[in-house]
Amino acid sequence: MKITSDQKLLRLIKVAPVLVVGIFIVLLSGIVIYDNQTKAKSDINSLRDNFIDRQKAVAKGQVEQVYQDIQFEKSSTESTLKKDIKQRVYEAYAIATSIYQHNKDKPEAEVSRLITNSLRSISFNGGRGYFFIYKSNGLNVMHPLLPHIEGTSKWNLQDVKGRYIVREMGELVKNNGEAFYHWSFVKPQNKTQEFEKIGFGKYFAPYDWFIGTGEYLVDVENDVKKRLLERVDSIRYGDNGYIFVIDNQGNYLSHFQKELVGSNNLDGKGANGFPFIRKIIQTAENGGGYVQYFGSVMPSTGQPAQKISFVKSVTDWNWIIGTGVYINEVESYLKDRETILHAQNKDELQKILLLSVLSTLILIIVLFYISRNISSRFEKFQQRIASTIDEVRHAKDQLDYLAHHDPLTKLPNRVMLAERISQGIDLSKFNNKQLALMFVDLDDFKKINDLYGHSVGDELLKAVSAEFSLILQPGESVTRFGGDEFIFCFPMLQDLRSAEQKVENIQRIFDNLFHIGGKVIHSSGSIGVTMYPSDGDEPEKLISKADIVLYKSKARQKGSFLFFNTAINQQVHLDLQREAALRLALENNEIDVVYQPQINIKSGKIHGVEALARWHNDRLGNVSPVDFIKIAEDTGLIHDIGMFVLKKSLLDISNFNSNQDQPIAVSINLSPKQLNDAYFIDKLVAAVTDRNMEHRLITLEITENLLIEDLASISPVLERLRDYGFNLSLDDFGTGYSSLSYLSNLPINEIKIDQSFVNKLLTSHESESLVKAIIAIGESYQLTVVAEGVETAEQLAQLSHYQCHIAQGYYFDRPLSVSDLCARYHEHLN
Repeated sequence: MKITSDQKLLRLIKVAPVLVVGIFIVLLSGIVIYDNQTKAKSDINSLRDNFIDRQKAVAKGQVEQVYQDIQFEKSSTESTLKKDIKQRVYEAYAIATSIYQHNKDKPEAEVSRLITNSLRSISFNGGRGYFFIYKSNGLNVMHPLLPHIEGTSKWNLQDVKGRYIVREMGELVKNNGEAFYHWSFVKPQNKTQEFEKIGFGKYFAPYDWFIGTGEYLVDVENDVKKRLLERVDSIRYGDNGYIFVIDNQGNYLSHFQKELVGSNNLDGKGANGFPFIRKIIQTAENGGGYVQYFGSVMPSTGQPAQKISFVKSVTDWNWIIGTGVYINEVESYLKDRETILHAQNKDELQKILLLSVLSTLILIIVLFYISRNISSRFEKFQQRIASTIDEVRHAKDQLDYLAHHDPLTKLPNRVMLAERISQGIDLSKFNNKQLALMFVDLDDFKKINDLYGHSVGDELLKAVSAEFSLILQPGESVTRFGGDEFIFCFPMLQDLRSAEQKVENIQRIFDNLFHIGGKVIHSSGSIGVTMYPSDGDEPEKLISKADIVLYKSKARQKGSFLFFNTAINQQVHLDLQREAALRLALENNEIDVVYQPQINIKSGKIHGVEALARWHNDRLGNVSPVDFIKIAEDTGLIHDIGMFVLKKSLLDISNFNSNQDQPIAVSINLSPKQLNDAYFIDKLVAAVTDRNMEHRLITLEITENLLIEDLASISPVLERLRDYGFNLSLDDFGTGYSSLSYLSNLPINEIKIDQSFVNKLLTSHESESLVKAIIAIGESYQLTVVAEGVETAEQLAQLSHYQCHIAQGYYFDRPLSVSDLCARYHEHLN
């Protein structure tokens, strides 16, 4: 009986596992299939929501950018007006002065007639602008619009606010030499209303005059509006993206359908009868937001379509700006994505079913084999299973840890960062507190790796991370964001001072030296800080803004910190505008080259010129080289711009020299990025050969700081340039900390005294001593010494006394176009 029972039990043991496994596999396959289908539906719904949110965010971003541009233009209206009329009066004053200088021997009446005849017919700003002349006692000398008042006194002329216009403006100008003045006055085409007017006058001493002009603020503002509408009209993005502008009365001011501009559509309704224009106006005037409606036409189809637009009001001008996304675009995109997702899920399902079948067959075969020995090995299997479960659990824990922590520093990694920040925001919000996010970057970490090796760099990261962890309080966290970047999250802060104390705690860590591998290493960290709720309430926004101020802090001074603010945000937008415009600057012929003469102090003749790049953009105006050269270096555009300046200056100076008995030299500034280009020297030699210009007439300028930062790699490049016969100049000499050994070990032909020392030559004993020392160094090393920024005869005389060789500066000439250079110095050389 026992044997029979054992046989039944054995048969049960052999069959039962197979049946259980088969049933389990079928159930598991069903669950996986159901989960797959559910996940597909969820993915499609999530995709729809995310895509619409992204498109709405794009529309809002476009409107916010245009709104910021409008606010900037509005804020600069008065300063633009003042700058314009001041420049105009300076031009009139120069004309009057020139006429007076050439006719000093003639009677005042005749000279006055010559001046007024020259200025009377000049108009500007679309014919609105003109010049007037008064004596300081109120007597009108010239008024092109009201010639009948010439020769009469306007001493008692008042505006509606009781201001004596001529009297007060004359007193200001005479006392200060020049002055701005505000008054209210009627316009020629509207004599029933007085408008605010800003004038500028300059005192003309020979005849006790003041020459002036004025402009209505409202006219300048109207010009700004027109320019902004033209700019908005050109904005396009995607297939159907455009910006529209209407006023609060429903009049179209800008629209991609040109025929709508100037029309009124206040009572306009969409295809569904919804009064969308009134809804747009109402939403914008209530602070802005999104409006869903049927638009009149979709650009890509020419048919009415449902649309979601973000709108915002420009209150002072009664403008409403907006743009949006068409639902048809969303549905088209989602349909394509849905097809792809269904295909992917179908493939995954087939793979799962195939894997299930194969797994079941394999398991059945294996279980049959196992079942034959199960009775004798059951206890061993139990032990092995228990051991395997422990190993799997341990491996799972290890994988989970590695997925969320940095393997080098053991700190949480960026996978956990958003979660930590979100938790901190929720906690701070619940307790009505603030949160600080601090982006820390180790300064010059690459140099440490290059100097000591990556193993030392890794140990430094581990040591710094350990110190970071020690300053954390409960609820606070630090994450290794990547490389040498770390992000601290400090929730539950009382105020800004609490955040500053956290910054001080981080900075104190870098006060200590790190002893690593027998080496003593000093490091520092730059810090960018953003705050919740003032700078944002989403982790990505806070991280992005902290990253921005981090690199602003690093650019300003390594080892410092900076809190995010509106000014930085505006500067970032301006930098982005400049970068975008600079990418097209060469293509649009916006880059030009001017030449500042360099004069031989001993002979007084022109020795050569320094080639200088200039950039003028219709939208940004004249952009300083200090600003755009940095952008060009950061974006890699410096190679194309530098080669353009090189070729242009070689062409201009070779043409100039072809008409001279004595050729002049040209100095060209080089960027470190150019010198690091492996093909730069070949391109340079090819360009010089094309112009058939002697190498000895070309001086290549490098900054002293370049030698400090990268002497090892730069030295061979300089040697090659010397072998080709080019002259090498060390610019800004004395502003860095380079060793004098550079002058004996490197092929330098020339050193340039920085203009900051020349400016203080006559007022600072330290600057005078430094200038004398630099000239003495140049003499010792048989180098040509060039003084920059010479502005007065006294400075030139002192430099001549010290036996400086070459001078350049505004005392001789401002940077000149090539045509002005030829006109001014043609006779100078021959």
